[in-house]
Amino acid sequence: MGRPAPQTVDPARAAAGIDVRPTFAQIDTDALRHNLRTVQSHVGNAKVLAVVKADAYGHGAARASEVFVEAGAWGLAVSLVEEGVQLREAGVHAPVVVLGGVAPASADVLVHRQLTPVVWEVAQLERLSEAVRRIGARQARVHLKIDTGMTRLGLLPRDLGPLLDWFARDRGRTVQFEGVMTHLACADDIRDELTSKRQLGVFEDCLGTIAAAGFDPPLRHACNSAGLVRFEGAHFDMVRPGIALYGSASEQEVQLDGLRQSMSMRSSVLAVREVPAGVRVSYGGRDRLERPSRLAIVPVGYADGYPRNMSGSAEMLVRGHRCRVVGNITMDVTMLDVTDLPGVRAGEAVTMLGEQGLGRIDLHEMAGWSGTLSYEVTCGVSKRVPRRYV
Repeated sequence: MGRPAPQTVDPARAAAGIDVRPTFAQIDTDALRHNLRTVQSHVGNAKVLAVVKADAYGHGAARASEVFVEAGAWGLAVSLVEEGVQLREAGVHAPVVVLGGVAPASADVLVHRQLTPVVWEVAQLERLSEAVRRIGARQARVHLKIDTGMTRLGLLPRDLGPLLDWFARDRGRTVQFEGVMTHLACADDIRDELTSKRQLGVFEDCLGTIAAAGFDPPLRHACNSAGLVRFEGAHFDMVRPGIALYGSASEQEVQLDGLRQSMSMRSSVLAVREVPAGVRVSYGGRDRLERPSRLAIVPVGYADGYPRNMSGSAEMLVRGHRCRVVGNITMDVTMLDVTDLPGVRAGEAVTMLGEQGLGRIDLHEMAGWSGTLSYEVTCGVSKRVPRRYV
């Protein structure tokens, strides 16, 4: 199978008038749309907060956000204020939740751009309240994060009282208490159900404390991609899928049925070398050829997000057949053994990730070769690799 004709080319690359390097990441927007709707079907009436931080896990945040909102997402979640601003500047008007909190210099930007920060300290609420008054905005919306066992961001349950007191004093004049959330630390570990259930129990207790104080935030959420699969009773009002929207999971055992991988990585053969037996290949002479070989040079390397630590394990698809990567993956190129495919020549299509003919390399396999998670594979595809949307 050759490379599908792209409908959209990476804007920065097109603006520069450069589109000659054959290596690119192909993003299937139909797969993104399908995955959002698959998650929505699974969680029923719960809203979907689509996580698009880290440039939508490498898929391109502006375009992915547009697709997710069109497909029915309630809103979008990012980590950084800067990521939220980029969405607003791209014309995204849906709710944007900023998971990273309210840094001292960020309150004015959050209020002005109508971004919804996650909070866990009175000081954060004070910053927002002051910004609302200073700017003359009507109100800022916030989601309160409770640390039930992740030991990262959020307030401990014992510290809930001072924030509820602050909300009571403010009475919604400057800050709307829109949501309350937590994050599950072990949702993707099928051997550990107790930790997540313990966290959810603590969260339920905190929800009871919040209700007893007279508050009824309309959006309660706890489940990430793995959590929404394993703990259907904890969907609450909203779920926060990330990797599921891109067609994968942290582990295959917790992957939602019916998802479609949305990213593929493709290139073409740059040159073919005829190499005698006994020659060592690439930096450090990692591999010694045991037979006369034909090596295809593929213009992709670790600077593109094709990890060097896959050397010795990785394969690519040529004509739908698996071909072994030979020698250490270098910064810009990788050597591929095409000895068993007669007549391979420069210009032939190569697939590093995705489908070609009857062959397929998925994110779980590539993550296994590099000893990491599927998240890191897609996030690691570098900016010098253009995204093409089909």
